[in-house]
Amino acid sequence: MYSGMNKRGFELGWIFLFTSILCIMIIVIMTLWIVSQGSGELMKKQILAKQICVMITEARPETTIMIEHDKKTSIERKDSGIVVKQGSFDIGYYYDCYIEDNVNFMQKDNVTIIEIK
Repeated sequence: MYSGMNKRGFELGWIFLFTSILCIMIIVIMTLWIVSQGSGELMKKQILAKQICVMITEARPETTIMIEHDKKTSIERKDSGIVVKQGSFDIGYYYDCYIEDNVNFMQKDNVTIIEIK
């Protein structure tokens, strides 16, 4: 009987540890999300991505768009949309813009160059 009680305590210990780690992860993720919402960084990325989308869709062929931004900001093309990131660890904001294949993105220092061919 003693070994059965010890095994049950071991199982309860692992369940408690797993639940505690899961709760801590959820609290950290929620805190990071609230901080990003409060600082307005997410809204800035959303606005920038949507403005770039409008510029690209309204541009004529053989147009070059140059966007100057912070060094930590990166503007990239992903599939048919635009991703705006703040730093290398940021997931970024993806905006599906239905960009055609004739649009090329290049980044040099703090300038993103978008060429529409």
